[in-house]
Amino acid sequence: MTNRMMKWGVLAGLLAVVLAVPASAQVAKIDYLGYGYETGGILPSNAGDELVIEAVATGADAVFGVDLGVTELTFHVSGLISTGEIVSGGTTTVNYSGGMLEIYQDAAMNADWGINPPNPTAPATFTDGDLFFQGAFTSFTLYFASGGYGSFEGDLDGLAGSAIDGSCNGCVYTWAGAFTTDAGAQIPAGYDLQIDGVFQIDSAVATENASWGSVKALFN
Repeated sequence: MTNRMMKWGVLAGLLAVVLAVPASAQVAKIDYLGYGYETGGILPSNAGDELVIEAVATGADAVFGVDLGVTELTFHVSGLISTGEIVSGGTTTVNYSGGMLEIYQDAAMNADWGINPPNPTAPATFTDGDLFFQGAFTSFTLYFASGGYGSFEGDLDGLAGSAIDGSCNGCVYTWAGAFTTDAGAQIPAGYDLQIDGVFQIDSAVATENASWGSVKALFN
């Protein structure tokens, strides 16, 4: 097993702990992998620095009707502004204000992080195609633990995109996961974080098999 595969395995384990979903919730989710960077670098995270994340979907629930074998879903997170880091009990916490998540769907399959972003391919190859989802963050936090690992979680207001057909009343949109800053993770030059996460749309209804159209009807 390569070092990079081991790192993704550790992140997947952390992710399972971070994302605990109530049994009563109707959940539609998309798994993703990617990289992020903060202007000024991490750590420290200075007040006013911007966090940017570029990611690609590795799995999507059937209700979304997306075949990742012939089309890609790419994620672009921008505008998250650090309020400064807080160190307490061996954990560093960074809260962010503002921020937007955009998910795009296209058949080009051309996502490329490149190096030293922003660059000719990032964010350009993560923001091409049709708008699948757009949401504004209402909260976002990074938690840094020892050993270069940590977790993140953010809540969003859904604004637009084909996945929700406009605003979705009564839904909770979550962007969460785990990350590493370890150099052994083979993070491309210019990026600070390697991430493994899940985008979820939650609704407090009993779990049942349903088409995406009926799920959206439940959410409205």
